[in-house]
Amino acid sequence: MITPGMPHYIALLRSVNVAGHGRLAMADLQRSFIALGLADVSTYIQTGNVLFRSPSKSSSTVVSRIERQLEQDFGSAPAVILRTVPELSRVLATSPFPARGADPSRHHVTFLAEEPSREKLATFAAPPSGRDELVIVGREVYVHTPDGYARSKLSGAMLERRLGVMSTTRNWNTVTKLSQLAAG
Repeated sequence: MITPGMPHYIALLRSVNVAGHGRLAMADLQRSFIALGLADVSTYIQTGNVLFRSPSKSSSTVVSRIERQLEQDFGSAPAVILRTVPELSRVLATSPFPARGADPSRHHVTFLAEEPSREKLATFAAPPSGRDELVIVGREVYVHTPDGYARSKLSGAMLERRLGVMSTTRNWNTVTKLSQLAAG
């Protein structure tokens, strides 16, 4: 059921069901979002991607409510990074890598909770990582890892340390699918 007039959001939960850590069933996660009175709640794959609508237009309010609910329901709460459907569409349009023919399975987006400070950006230097490359645009870091993300030094953990901002990473196929689901 589509609820018109309410903002449509995508919640990207940090470190959910990654390498056996942060185990959380998507059905349980969906129930937590529904308990908050959020509408049109659905999840996509097992890594903590939730699409929903909320009467609130304040992203920070929505994030706070979700994190409190998850803490109540599960005893701990993964960090929640939120994007609106228009923001996710902008992510798809902004990445430089698809136009260069990057393999979608070797292209990732690290979503930042907030924009890094000017000071952090001015001093940021990515570690040498073979053929890997990255581009920072606002609250997203586009990462291309032709030899595979597992071998890359351009990880979300490195970005968090050097940029001083919490993050979560999704591959390009997931970002594309989330955008399609949100538009449908």
